[in-house]
Parts: sequence; structure tokens; C-alpha cells
Amino acid sequence: MSGLVLVSHNQCQRSTLTAVYEGILSRQGGLWISWDGESTVMPRDVSGSYSVRQAGQYESVTIPYTRGELNEGYHNYIHKGLWPVFHQRPDMARFSTSGFQEYKNLNKAYARAICENATPDDVIWIQDYHLLGCAFYIREEGLINPVGIFLHQPFPAGRMFETIPEWRWLTDSLLCCDLIGFQTVQDMNNFLVWLESEFRLERLEAQSFRIHGRIIRVGVFPVGIDLDDVQCLRESNSCAYMEMQCRESLPENTVLSGGHLDESSGLPYRISTLEVLLRRHDCYQKNITLLQLAPPSAGHAHNASELGHALEALCGELNGVHGTMNWYPVNYLTHTYSREEQAGIYRASRVALVTPLMAGMSLMAKMYVALQDPKNPGVLILSQFAGAAEQMEGAIIVNPYDPDAMASAVHRALQMPLHERRSLHARLMKGLHMHNSHHWAGSFLRLLNAEPAAPEALPPPAFSPRLSSSRARY
Repeated sequence: MSGLVLVSHNQCQRSTLTAVYEGILSRQGGLWISWDGESTVMPRDVSGSYSVRQAGQYESVTIPYTRGELNEGYHNYIHKGLWPVFHQRPDMARFSTSGFQEYKNLNKAYARAICENATPDDVIWIQDYHLLGCAFYIREEGLINPVGIFLHQPFPAGRMFETIPEWRWLTDSLLCCDLIGFQTVQDMNNFLVWLESEFRLERLEAQSFRIHGRIIRVGVFPVGIDLDDVQCLRESNSCAYMEMQCRESLPENTVLSGGHLDESSGLPYRISTLEVLLRRHDCYQKNITLLQLAPPSAGHAHNASELGHALEALCGELNGVHGTMNWYPVNYLTHTYSREEQAGIYRASRVALVTPLMAGMSLMAKMYVALQDPKNPGVLILSQFAGAAEQMEGAIIVNPYDPDAMASAVHRALQMPLHERRSLHARLMKGLHMHNSHHWAGSFLRLLNAEPAAPEALPPPAFSPRLSSSRARY
């Protein structure tokens, strides 16, 4: 297999996804190109230098953003513009000319780093919608290496993608890739149905098509977690200490609630779920806690504070109505815990309520399952609109907009006998082992490395006037 150049928006944050990338590169080697988490006041032509370091089996190349790229390109265009559209909320999207320009500059900086460091035998694997424009600039520089992009976000349904003012340019760039990967079958179908409705293309097989003389493949590659990473977390002293603290200080019926602090999190519905549960079942008075993890770093910078205050108000209202002098139904925690400490909290929780209104995968769900004690495991309750719901057999699947149904699911989970919990956990773990992070990377990279089958007697490619006239060089 060819060498790997993995390109992601950030490797300085300690997260499950970062651990996934590290595990993949540590096993097979390669080059990791990413943002270093810093910004510089110097213009790009002056500050275009990057840092290179050896990290075990792979090399790491990190680049800084300019202030404009960070504020306008990253925080504004990506978080205020692209993110709402990809999460089916175009009404919330805010775009600007300056934001798009800095987004292009950001992608151009990545492309420059790729072109200066990739060898002719490398395959280039771009991660997520932060870097939708990267492939365009790679091809513009004349690089002919295989290029794949994987979208960790759900792809919007219908014509929602066209609410992005620059959707034609973004599509041009996507079509510079050889392979486009998605989290779920639904995401891939959304993309293909939209593409066929807007452009003249020729479907060659179920998951490949030809457009502008290029054969492009698509596929479904659900992201898995690194179980070796999970084992390290579970064996850490910080994990054991945090688990002990939680078990000693929290009620037996601890329900974990976390995830990203944004408009798609569904957190208000989870608070309502607890209120329904307390009204229906007296047995949970003074014997249940919804442990809401909400560190500011889990949200987008532009609205994390506003959402945090709104969530605090909801939690305060519930605690005021149902709480007592020495017990609160909701523990709202804004402290930033290490990954090892989070692991201890996960292990101590009887139930995990992972119910985003829309999500690409929800790796939190997989981490919760993997960290459980198989002899006495907790129960996962998962949103039907999370990407993980398509493959996590053994989770209780719920409608995240329905607090009554979620309350019933929580009650069922808390009352579930041990043998049933073990059975559900075993089924979930079987899936996590089969579809771990290395399976995810291997399946994507094998297809990216493979030569597409050349269809016989294909007619000459037809130019589609619906695409913009600026073309990349191949």
C-alpha cells in the first residue's frame, strides 16, 4: 500500500477522534498535516512556514492560521455557515464574502503543505468539511496522487446543500477527489440523489460515476474507535480515581449526558426527559442524577456561552422544582476533564443518554460502551438521528425530540436485569471489534488505492454547464 498523508483540521485537541488518527498513523506510518492550534498576526506569505516533527512511526506537520483564517474562515464560515447547513439548519447559517475568502486561504495553506511534503507514491486522505476546498488547490498545483475525502458530518438532504452561496465552488472541489466517504448509507444516498438531480453524470456502478471525464467513487465507512486507546484509558490511575469518586458521591442511578454544546445536541429535551421521569416514578426521588458534562470547549466559540447560560437556566429550574436540600436531579458540570477522567465518569454511569438531534457518528456512544465493565455494564440510549444508530445493534434507539419516549427508555434501562444488560453489551462490543478504527481506515484506503474499473466503450465526457467554469488541472 502507498504511503499515507492524513490531513485534518486540528491535532492539538485531545479527543477521541485525535486518538483514532494517532492510532492509525502509529500502526502504518505516514504523514499527518494539521493545524497547530495557534494563530499568527503575520500574513500568510510571511508565516507560511510549518513545523515538522517525528512522532513515533509517523511525521507530523503543523501549520498556524492567520488571524483572519481563524476568525473569519474557521469560526465564522465553518461554524456559523457550513455547520448549520450540514446539520439541516440552513435557517441558522450566516455567510459572508470575507469568511469565504479566508476559508479558501485556509484550504490553500493546507494544499501548499501537502504539495510540498507528499511524495509521488502517497495517497492523500482529507478529513471533513473544514477542508472541502483542499482538493481543488491540490489539483491546481498539478498533483495527480489519489485523493480521498471523508465527511464526518451528515450530508444534508434534498437541495439543502445549495443554500451555501458558494456551493458550486465547493462541489467543484469535491469532484476533484477520487473517493468521497460518508458515515452512513443515508448520507451517501443524500449526496448521490442531489448530485444526479443537479449535474449531468454517468452512473457506472452503484457507488461510482463519471463526470468531466473523471471516475469518482463513493462509499460508506462508519468511523470506529481505537480499542487499544480505550484499554489505556481504562487502566489509567485517573480513570480509576474518578470512577471511585463518582460511585461514592453520586446516586446509584447516574445517567450520563454529554456531547457537543451546540444547537443539534438536544440537551433541553434531555432535561425534559428527567422531569418526565421524576413525575412518573417516585422511586427516583433522591435516587437519580443526570450528569450533564458541558465544558465550554465542547461547543463553538461564537455561541458556547449563550447556550451554556440557557442550559444552566433549565437545569436550575428543574433542580428548584424537584431538588431538596441535599440532592439535585441534575449535576451541570462545566469543568474540563481529561480523557482519562472522562473514562472514569463513563464507567460509573448506569446509563448514557446520547441523543443529538443530528450527528455524524457520535463517538461518545462507542466510547461509553467500550469503557463499561462487561460483568456489570451500563446501557446505551442512542438517538435515531445519530450516525452510530445505523450500526450499533444493542443500543436502545429513541426519538430525541420525544421526552416521553426517552423517559420510558431511561426507566427501562435502569430497571433492566443484569443478564439483559450483559447481552446488549456483548452485541455492541462485537460490533466495536469488527468495525474499529483500523477497519475504518483500512477499508477506505484500500478503495482509494485500488484502480477503478475502466468501463468499456464509454462515450466522450460531456461538460456540465451547471458547474463553474474554473477547472482544476490534472
